[in-house]
Amino acid sequence: MTKTVPQAEFAENALALLDDVAQGDVVVITKDGEVIARVMPASTGRAGAMAGRGRTIGDIVSPLEDEWDAMK
Repeated sequence: MTKTVPQAEFAENALALLDDVAQGDVVVITKDGEVIARVMPASTGRAGAMAGRGRTIGDIVSPLEDEWDAMK
């Protein structure tokens, strides 16, 4: 279940709302009607909107062949 609360209400009821999150609810916090945060259970495994969308191309461990100014 998703609950939407203004930030002032979240501040007043944070412990109870976090208990709800621990039970699987998602709490959406708003400020002036705009979403500023989403609090969700850690077990959802979502690391962010871009989680799982990146990919590694090539070797990211070996030293660079070209010398950059930052390497000097």
